[in-house]
Amino acid sequence: MANLSHTLRYSPLRFFGLVFGLSWLPWMAAAYISHLPDEQPLAITLALAGLLGPAVAAGIMIRPGTGSRLWQDFRKRLFSLAGVTPGRLLVMFGLILIPLAIATWLSVRMGQSAAQFAVSSGFLPMLPLALIAALLEELGWRGYGVDSLRSVWRMLLPVTLVFSGLWALWHLPLFFIQGTYQHQLWQAGGIYVANFFISIFPASVMANWFYYRCQRSIPAAVLFHFTLVMAAELLQIAPLTKCIWSAILFLVAALLIAIEQDFFCKE
Repeated sequence: MANLSHTLRYSPLRFFGLVFGLSWLPWMAAAYISHLPDEQPLAITLALAGLLGPAVAAGIMIRPGTGSRLWQDFRKRLFSLAGVTPGRLLVMFGLILIPLAIATWLSVRMGQSAAQFAVSSGFLPMLPLALIAALLEELGWRGYGVDSLRSVWRMLLPVTLVFSGLWALWHLPLFFIQGTYQHQLWQAGGIYVANFFISIFPASVMANWFYYRCQRSIPAAVLFHFTLVMAAELLQIAPLTKCIWSAILFLVAALLIAIEQDFFCKE
């Protein structure tokens, strides 16, 4: 298991059970409250509270301050930039942004507006929320969750498949909270909901590749997550373009697995 100590003891069932409980309970309450008149501020508060689930669950499992091996390992990786080289950063940005540019170009060629190449007005306002969301999620997902799955399945590919399914399922209540991005997709149509869930797989492949290539650096995982979210907000792309982008990312992920076959398919 690359860069992962065999002495660390994980409990993936307990961790993901905590994550779903800590996130889904406030999100289900928010889903109900968000459809009541004059209750939108409370619904937003509950929706944001649900984002704490992965980080809080990781904190419970790691038990900071106990001197445990898990805590020592987490603390070592929390500010580590080991393995985060300029070359890997360029590859990471390229894996995300080049498919976005190609998808937008193809969309325009198919008759969509060329105004999609303009920078979105929501890009700058989204920066702080995207950073907070990436940090809270990755403190849990790459701080504990993915490594806990890899303690069960040593091979990275099945770990990525299982995690992408769990990560997709984790988002489910957000589709019923009025005002969320996922709820907007729900209103736009089933194809866009399906595209959201499909896009989770290539995102998981690339995120895990970058995370382990960067020697399990948590800041590297946060940077990837943040970059992916902000890339989606960078341009004024149409919903159809996001579907094309997902399809290209899927091909890129498949190519990455083929090129890095030993990395993904060997213990």
